[in-house]
Amino acid sequence: MADDLPVTEAAMPEPVAGPRQIGYDEFGMRFMNLVLHRDRVMESINRVLGEEFLLGPIGAGPGRKVAKVTANGTFGKAYGEALADVVGYQVNLPVDVAFHLDLGVDMLRFNAELLLPLRLTMELVEPLTILWHITPPDPDDIVMTIASDSRRATVLQRLTGLDGELRRFIARFIDRELEKPHVQKAMRIDLVTLIDNAWEHIAAQFMPNGPEDRGRPLAVEPSVADRTPAEEPGKAEGDDDSRHSA
Repeated sequence: MADDLPVTEAAMPEPVAGPRQIGYDEFGMRFMNLVLHRDRVMESINRVLGEEFLLGPIGAGPGRKVAKVTANGTFGKAYGEALADVVGYQVNLPVDVAFHLDLGVDMLRFNAELLLPLRLTMELVEPLTILWHITPPDPDDIVMTIASDSRRATVLQRLTGLDGELRRFIARFIDRELEKPHVQKAMRIDLVTLIDNAWEHIAAQFMPNGPEDRGRPLAVEPSVADRTPAEEPGKAEGDDDSRHSA
């Protein structure tokens, strides 16, 4: 029975388990999940794209000669979920766009709410670099709701299949945006260079930064009252005020 155990044995604490060892593969997966997690990736997409855009004019209609389309839009906040088959995310990007259709003899306006699906996947390459790949949406995958500012625009939209034309218009725009230098730069994360450039700040988080961090007392400058004659500036040992007065 427990009551019969010696006092020293009964009072022994339970052994504390140390951290569980993990392999390199699991370390890499945890790094991706804990450092490049969903919220941080979505925030990065928002930062790269910005808030507003303006594009066009681009030809529309048969032969792209019937009309000219311009658009100004606003990106919403990206959201999404992790992919099940690979390391990456299925991203949904909401966009509000005002399309202006110049027919030459008339100008029509259409307001549209779009949802752009983007597939974002990750690749690891030498020496220690993360590459993001973004698959742009197919025009048929873009969800779009259009509201026109006139009855004539509504009729034209139905007769000409304008919805499909505007989807292709936006898909071409996204293709061009993804090829821009600042987007390509953001899709490549060189961890070696990144850590080298930030090492001073990183090291300050866990390295000692002074004697007090090493458990050593700080050197204290003696006060004037505690100084010996030899320690006083400009006064040698044996000098006193009486000698000067003589």
